[in-house]
Amino acid sequence: MRRNSLLFIYVFFCLTLLNCNSSDDALSATDSEMNPNSGGDQDSGITPSPPTQGTPLRTDVKTFIFGHSLIVHSPPLIPTPSDETTVPHWMHVLSQSAGYSYAVDGQYGFLPQHDNLPPIAQWGFDIASGVWNSDVEPFSEANFNTILLTAANFVQYQPANTPYDGDNPDNTTPLSATTDIIDWVGQQEEGITIYIYENWPDMAGFVNSFPPSQEEFANYNANTVGDFHNWWLDYHNALLVDRPNVKMIPVGPIISKLLTDTTLEQIPILDLYEDAAPHGRPTIYFLASLITYSAMYGIPPPSDFEIPTTVHSIVRDNYQETVNFIWNELQNFNDENGNSRVW
Repeated sequence: MRRNSLLFIYVFFCLTLLNCNSSDDALSATDSEMNPNSGGDQDSGITPSPPTQGTPLRTDVKTFIFGHSLIVHSPPLIPTPSDETTVPHWMHVLSQSAGYSYAVDGQYGFLPQHDNLPPIAQWGFDIASGVWNSDVEPFSEANFNTILLTAANFVQYQPANTPYDGDNPDNTTPLSATTDIIDWVGQQEEGITIYIYENWPDMAGFVNSFPPSQEEFANYNANTVGDFHNWWLDYHNALLVDRPNVKMIPVGPIISKLLTDTTLEQIPILDLYEDAAPHGRPTIYFLASLITYSAMYGIPPPSDFEIPTTVHSIVRDNYQETVNFIWNELQNFNDENGNSRVW
């Protein structure tokens, strides 16, 4: 029953992405006026110590993902040879190329569904290995060392401490659901690292129809690095008040910068996205994985990685420049006090 419920949620997301309500501490209203790479005046209490390019934070990633189709899009509208429209697929091949290990489990849903704990190991992949059999052992026995967690991409019209619209008898908010998950996970696995995966916004509100015009796509990307990103900064700042070790990976904003500020702007929109949700094609999930890999391993992806042809040729031809751009963005993703939001 529970598996079917989660699957229904995912299908519903893929088809409509409709809006999905405990009051929490007020979020800072000033954050949205600050530089997108600044996180306001919240001191995380951590001395900044970003990794160097030659020293990984870890070489063995065992992660559980509280996610949805902006991390794992399967099956895609346009078929692929394997799981190329999933972040775990690319995380696996990148880590293999570097001589590191990667194992992953996860489930579909939005934060209110993920807050129905314990989770289950719902996903399986062609080549990325799993960690946990949730049918026979508790979460605490899996020995995960990282968590990747993301919110829906269509709730940013109101603050993260505002209850979800619709049927919400518990007045759940994105912030309350997240803290419930983080606290539960911390009880199960002491010392586990939590990463917030900042995704990219729903495109439907920016386009008359898909694919977008050049002007519509420019407005969409401006929102991704603007108001949408500011929502995530406020959300992260609120989490840091009592949970200073929670990290955030700005996946969506870095992708938008790559698609507007680098040679990757030449990639046709239909080679990036397949709908206005917007679910990506392999190139988008590959870029998302380059960012996620750099954050979680604390080192850029291997320079000699052989990129398959499922990824657009412009990315293949500009791979090192893309990796360098991502690394620089992550190195500079700090709060107002200079503390890294990523590491």
